This record gives sequence, C-alpha cells and structure tokens, in this order.
Amino acid sequence: MKADLPKILATLAKLAVLSFIVGWILVQFDISPEDIFDNFGETLRRIYEMATSAVEWSAGYIVIGAVIVIPIWLLSVLLGAIKGRGRRSE
Repeated sequence: MKADLPKILATLAKLAVLSFIVGWILVQFDISPEDIFDNFGETLRRIYEMATSAVEWSAGYIVIGAVIVIPIWLLSVLLGAIKGRGRRSE
C-alpha cells in the first residue's frame, strides 16, 4: 500500500492541475459552475456549437493546404519508390 501512495498523490496532483486549466478555460468562455448545473443541456449545446464552429473555421484552411500538401506528398512518395527500385537493382 505504501508503494501506491506516490502514484495516488501524483494522480491527485495531475487532476488538480487539469481541473485548474479546465476551470480557467471555462471562465474565459464566461461559463460558471452554476451555469453548468442549472442549464446542463444548454451548456452541452454551447460546447457543441463551439466545437462545430471550430471545425467549420479550420476546414477551409485544411482544404486549401491540402491542395498543395497532398500533391507534394504524393510526388515525394512516388519519387521515393522510383529511387528505391533503382538502388535495389544495383
């Protein structure tokens, strides 16, 4: 049992730090504990809306970047495969 005490204390410390960070983030979004418990469904809806908004915002950037990144990646894979065959035959 004594060997488990450091693990338990470490876990409690990690949970305290994580709780602090999450609490700070919630305050930045003007969400209080009362809001969470009084309007649980509304809180879930707000979190869902924020998440979908973040995905919608980032999707355009991902598509634009993929137009450049995917062809370059594909070209590098194909060139690597061609060079790999040449080295094996030597």
